[in-house]
Amino acid sequence: MFKSKLIVFIIALLLFSSSAFAADKELFPTNEFKLGYVGMYMYYDEPDVMHEKGFLNGGFGAWTGYFTDYNIMLNAEFEGLAGSLRYSGKYSDGTPLRCDTDDYFISGRATIGLGYDLGHTGITPYTGIGARYWNDDIKATGGYERQIKWLYLPLGVNIVTRLDDGWSIGGTLEGDLLLGGTVKSKLSQVGSAYQDVNNKQEFASGGGGRISAFLEYYFDDYALGMEPYFRYWCIAESGKDTVNSGTYVEPENKFYMSGIRLYVKF
Repeated sequence: MFKSKLIVFIIALLLFSSSAFAADKELFPTNEFKLGYVGMYMYYDEPDVMHEKGFLNGGFGAWTGYFTDYNIMLNAEFEGLAGSLRYSGKYSDGTPLRCDTDDYFISGRATIGLGYDLGHTGITPYTGIGARYWNDDIKATGGYERQIKWLYLPLGVNIVTRLDDGWSIGGTLEGDLLLGGTVKSKLSQVGSAYQDVNNKQEFASGGGGRISAFLEYYFDDYALGMEPYFRYWCIAESGKDTVNSGTYVEPENKFYMSGIRLYVKF
């Protein structure tokens, strides 16, 4: 099923064209748009508590522009993914629990940087602000919905090299600092004896990074690209929240996310 969707996507991209694409293929174009597909395999782990793993699919859109003689870069990006993960954990009495979850991710970011022209290669260090939202709904008796919201600070570098015959290669290396977050656990869905819990994740209580590489081929009016990537996050135990049914924390957790982006650029 995935292979057939991939083939259809590639054919659609080959048929797509846009006269808005910058034909001169500059290292630092004043306007550049990307639209495409995102596929992700995610492994989420709360050590000694539970883990979730599986595939998510979605799309993304991004705009990048460089301005003035100093090549000041501005970027805005939005990404959304959805799917089902496999949950492996246990109930409070120790009984094993295996079930599916319904999940979706929404993320957005805005960055600013400065482009350095090294001939056929451009290097752009950048920083900015990003936001992520994860809705995780455990589909089992005693299951409940979690809503996880983050703000974070990205600090990274983009590299692009123009090759002969219409090809370009490059990549991104980035580190991320958690600025703050909240985890809302809707325990009221378990039963009337429970109340919803809100746990805060404090400034600098977590961090992560991402690395990616891309390959692009330019036609007259547009380019096609592919970008494999890997992302990682590690978040410390949250602050406590006390409700009538007890005191709760969000355990230490780790995210491992790998996948690919396929896109058209114009």
